[in-house]
Amino acid sequence: MRNPCPTLPYHHQVPPHHSDTIEFYQRLSTETLFFIFYYLEGTKAQYLSAKALKKQSWRFHTKYMMWFQRHEEPKTITDEFEQGTYIYFDYEKWGQRKKEGFTFEYRYLEDRDLQ
Repeated sequence: MRNPCPTLPYHHQVPPHHSDTIEFYQRLSTETLFFIFYYLEGTKAQYLSAKALKKQSWRFHTKYMMWFQRHEEPKTITDEFEQGTYIYFDYEKWGQRKKEGFTFEYRYLEDRDLQ
């Protein structure tokens, strides 16, 4: 932890068993995964949360630094973009929002396969 603080002896002193596995992260809520992704930058936890979000069909937009998920099949799909209605996670207002008529340009898609 970056800012450890003393805890009472009856609180857990070590992380839960297997808490550094993708299986553990897949059991967390979507909002928890977003919290981990945005607040534990540069850690294995951020990597595992991103991997779990991708398994839920969330896609990271590198221009807006936000996660998007298709709300429905896109109205238009080309080699360079797709356009339609998306759900995105607004980290500034901390919630999911709907964006209609959004053009998701593939050049901004973070598409690395997280192994």
